[in-house]
Amino acid sequence: MAPDKNLAASAEAFARRLHAGQVDKGGAPYTGHLGRVAARARAHAEAMGLPGQHAEWCQQVGWLHDTIEDTNVTADGLLDAGFDPAVVQAVELLTRPKGKPYLECAAAIIASGDRLAMIVKLSDNEDNLDPARSLPAASSEHGLRYRRSAEMLRGALGRAAPTQSTTTARGRDA
Repeated sequence: MAPDKNLAASAEAFARRLHAGQVDKGGAPYTGHLGRVAARARAHAEAMGLPGQHAEWCQQVGWLHDTIEDTNVTADGLLDAGFDPAVVQAVELLTRPKGKPYLECAAAIIASGDRLAMIVKLSDNEDNLDPARSLPAASSEHGLRYRRSAEMLRGALGRAAPTQSTTTARGRDA
């Protein structure tokens, strides 16, 4: 089990181990992308006024968001490692099935109402669009889909903004 005290650090260590040796399209260690997504996700959650636990979960999901898609770890493996079911559910939602169009996946994340997944997907899109990232020029199609996805997610998150601290990770009141 991952220790309760600092699950974000556990998620980081878990992701670094699983993604060791992977590189992004620019040749940089892939874990850099994961770390930036995790930091952005936590910052978004805090800016939205979500409870501290949700910001922590967003950071964990940021580190783990490509785990099922890019490694041999399953959702059960994440649960067995001690990650909260809310974190695992968000990671599952963020796992793009082979052949499914990107914007359909973004729409499905929004339709799920899972705020953790929406925040992390927005953070992922933002990192993929960041001109400071040393990626080779992405096709205009990729840039368009990342921008459209981010726009959709910002709209959905704006509509789902919490009004009180009893809002759950899934975006509904407890």
